[in-house]
Amino acid sequence: MEFWMFEITLILARNLEVRETQKTKVYAKISIAGHPNTEKRTPVDKKGGANPAWNFTTTCKIGKQAVEHDGVMLLIELYRSRTFGDQYIGEVRVSFKELFNRERTLWGRLTTLFSCPKGAGVGKTVKYPVNNGGSHSSGVLKFSYRFRKEVIVNQPSGGGSALGLAASGAKWVELIITVATGIDIPFSWEGV
Repeated sequence: MEFWMFEITLILARNLEVRETQKTKVYAKISIAGHPNTEKRTPVDKKGGANPAWNFTTTCKIGKQAVEHDGVMLLIELYRSRTFGDQYIGEVRVSFKELFNRERTLWGRLTTLFSCPKGAGVGKTVKYPVNNGGSHSSGVLKFSYRFRKEVIVNQPSGGGSALGLAASGAKWVELIITVATGIDIPFSWEGV
């Protein structure tokens, strides 16, 4: 099986539409859209109010097919942490294919050739509007990401799966997600 290592850093959000902006405590959930079992959560920003900053970095291993099909979506949901139930603020949805293609622009490929190991992405910092289901956005989310070198994992003999793989000393719990196109895509967060 072939994989991409996807590293994402949620940097900050600006101008979120929330009441009581001074007391607002915001966190984000990162997942594959439609697959809540792939969720990873940032720490709560307790000081930023409507302008939270996390600088939270995490890495996942995702099947190569994820960057080949538009249907595999990265979902970043923002929530206001409250005592009596958290409040949804909004979300950003973007396909892994779009992110991969943005990173692999002509300039990205040239930079990669001269400054990074073969197959490693140089990374991109992007801003996306936070959608809250209304006709306008609810602020902006800024994050950086990169696709690192492809990893090839041989399936164990006997038709078993590559569950519980150890990579660079990190623990991996592997899931198989099926996207709308009916394609099974291996996925796992680092350090789970």
